[in-house]
Amino acid sequence: MSAAWVRGVGAVTPAGVGAGALSRALADPGWRRTDEIERPGGAPLPVLACRDFSARDHLPPLVARRLDRPARLLVVAAREALAAAGGELPWPRERVGVVAGTWNAGAEVMVEVTRTVLTVAPEEAPPMLFPSTVANAAASQLGILEKLAGPNLTFTEKQVAGLRAVIEAERLLRHGRADAVVACGVDEAHWTYVEAHERLGVLRKPGRPGIIPGEGAVALLLAGTPGAEPLGRVAGWGAASAPAPPHRYPDTPAALVTACTAALDRAGLRPGDVDLVVSLANGLPALAALERIALETVFGSDRPAALAVTDRLGEGGCAATMRALAALLALSGRLPGAWPAPDHLTAAGFPSLAGRPPRAALVPALAAGGSALAVVLTTA
Repeated sequence: MSAAWVRGVGAVTPAGVGAGALSRALADPGWRRTDEIERPGGAPLPVLACRDFSARDHLPPLVARRLDRPARLLVVAAREALAAAGGELPWPRERVGVVAGTWNAGAEVMVEVTRTVLTVAPEEAPPMLFPSTVANAAASQLGILEKLAGPNLTFTEKQVAGLRAVIEAERLLRHGRADAVVACGVDEAHWTYVEAHERLGVLRKPGRPGIIPGEGAVALLLAGTPGAEPLGRVAGWGAASAPAPPHRYPDTPAALVTACTAALDRAGLRPGDVDLVVSLANGLPALAALERIALETVFGSDRPAALAVTDRLGEGGCAATMRALAALLALSGRLPGAWPAPDHLTAAGFPSLAGRPPRAALVPALAAGGSALAVVLTTA
């Protein structure tokens, strides 16, 4: 059984800065918005961005100047999570790690450096920008700024990346590699990323269901001891995969069923013990169909409450971490209300979240290419 307690959380999302902003948005059934991002030579594209976020409101100018946007988002979210542990961390900083999941961190800097190399000359590429062209730059910058010298890892695993970070953080704690770990997800809004979805025909448009890519950062501070007021516990996790092209989901839900079942087994829970599922629905009907079959298979006649956040807050590597945060807010009683269950699960008999806080939540994730993950979170 896992011994990873969630001691603090932080977030910068399209709902605003702070985990409280996300909680307030989730409690508002009418909360919906879509932003636009400009692109060269084409019409603007739909995206969900952190439009209210400004680094100068949260970071000293000299710090903000050397960070790219994903690093700024992540540092602000992580500092909120770390602050929950008190003014001075109760662990040696060399025993505190960082594990991040992302889909596209570094996109803006990579485009700028590549443009300079191809249109001017390689030697003219800005050396100050080059370190941020790699996906692990945001997690590395967080480790440097906060002097967190434990393991520092980054996963780029499409839609499941953020949940992979939570799983790896739990593994580091369980194997004694760290005393505490900041498990996080981060993505930036960039036109190349959004245009890729448009070219694949999966971008949401009027009259066509689909994905809206999202921007944001979510940080969960996990530790091997519960502390005074933990928000919850990572009770179990599961992982599986199925063969699929890199731009498509698997044809069957078998891998998702395996991951969810393994997570419940590792947590020592039966399906009937779960009273909340945070849906992976992102607006694509094909994914909704896979999830419905998977959850009907996993839960049999049981029907826990369901909550969907990704279809309103945006898809990306950070989205799965955001779903874990939504589950923790519900488990800890910090969610005064919640958006309704998604239509495909309502049709299968899964009710919306209401009444007393849940005690156990299942958070599934499925990526194009076939990776399937699931995490069970419980009250402490």
